[in-house]
Amino acid sequence: MHQLLLLERKFVLLIPIAVDIEDSEAIREKYFDIMMNRLEYLTGQSIKQHVIVKKSFAIADFKKDYNSFGGNAYGLANTLKQTAIFKPSLKNKKIDNLFYAGQLTVPGPGVPPSIISGKIVAKQIIKQFPN
Repeated sequence: MHQLLLLERKFVLLIPIAVDIEDSEAIREKYFDIMMNRLEYLTGQSIKQHVIVKKSFAIADFKKDYNSFGGNAYGLANTLKQTAIFKPSLKNKKIDNLFYAGQLTVPGPGVPPSIISGKIVAKQIIKQFPN
């Protein structure tokens, strides 16, 4: 007896891009082709012809769905002036008792650092309000 085994493979391609650049179907298709060509070259496998479902989510989508400034998915820009010690403070400089926690604060992006930033802010609040 022969069995037919169907394997479904899913993957996501992430292309970090600058905010407020032109966002059109033609540009999205261009980047998709670049990624597929590179992936096929690096793996030596035919991949693009096997894509069944393709969905893109880019600048216009972030603006529409999340009211994201400039269509930015990450908040702060990935520039030297907004990384490491140059990140904004955990405590707002203008509004008393306003603290920040999350992926864009100290220590940095990602889920584990977001949890850590919450702990850091909690310690700051406890230090400022000991009772």
